[in-house]
Amino acid sequence: MNKLFFELMQVSVGQLDCVGRFPEPDEWRKFHDLAKSQAVVGICHHGVTKLFDYGLVAPQELSLDWMSEAEEIKESNRGVSRRLVNLQAELEKHHLRSSVMTGPGLTRFYNRELQSLRYTKAIDVYVFGYKNQIDLNQYADMNVRIITELSAGKSMQRNNRLEKWILQNNDLMFRKAGELVVPSHSMTIVIQLVHLYNLFLAKRLLMRNLMDLFFVLRFAQGDSRIFNFAQTSVDGAIKDLGLTRFARGIMWLLKEVLNLDTKFMPFEPLEEEGQFLLNKIMNENGSFKSWWHNIWHYTWHNLA
Repeated sequence: MNKLFFELMQVSVGQLDCVGRFPEPDEWRKFHDLAKSQAVVGICHHGVTKLFDYGLVAPQELSLDWMSEAEEIKESNRGVSRRLVNLQAELEKHHLRSSVMTGPGLTRFYNRELQSLRYTKAIDVYVFGYKNQIDLNQYADMNVRIITELSAGKSMQRNNRLEKWILQNNDLMFRKAGELVVPSHSMTIVIQLVHLYNLFLAKRLLMRNLMDLFFVLRFAQGDSRIFNFAQTSVDGAIKDLGLTRFARGIMWLLKEVLNLDTKFMPFEPLEEEGQFLLNKIMNENGSFKSWWHNIWHYTWHNLA
């Protein structure tokens, strides 16, 4: 069942032409429920429409509901980028530098036909030196969150390293992409890996977040220059933060779930870690080994 759902996601993002077999009627419903719980229901609807060409059609009532949900996502995304441009302009009037880290800050890496279908619950905007200078009520419907500092778990040592690294590469946090100011491509890779790590610790890591990183990495097309900074590299920065094992697990997930070619990855995939992460994302019951793995790698290492 999970394998077929992963194939549907691969069809949706252009990594596969068709799923391996015809889904049963009850499986279509499970696909929809999974896509909704993993916040990829709009993207997966695109995959469902592509399967029409192969004679694979979901039950009519479900198809209509799914299409309606995809249209609602498109409607909620309409005009968001323009309003973010206005927000950044307002912040600039207060002499504040800002960078859109999620939402439209990531959809720019998606295929054009998928950009309006990415579900965005909240938009994180990094602002250097922000002290409540402007009223965000006018952006309440977009759920804009102002981020003034980045963290990776609760480890004080790790967060001090991250803060130092961000300051050393501060200019890379503020790059123009169209009218928006966003992190550079290489900075986005590190930020997203840290973001996925935080979401995992908070038990909120979803396929939508994995899909974001998939598009960020695929967009680079394996260009090694993307993975380098002035003083280090993406893998060097992640190693310094003690997140290499987690990052390698994420790479395995990208390969297994979304069929990303390893030549696009800054880390070698690690199956053991990837399987552990996948079980957590899919809410599958873990064994004693999984419980101990979580204690050893994600509890003791995150004590403040």
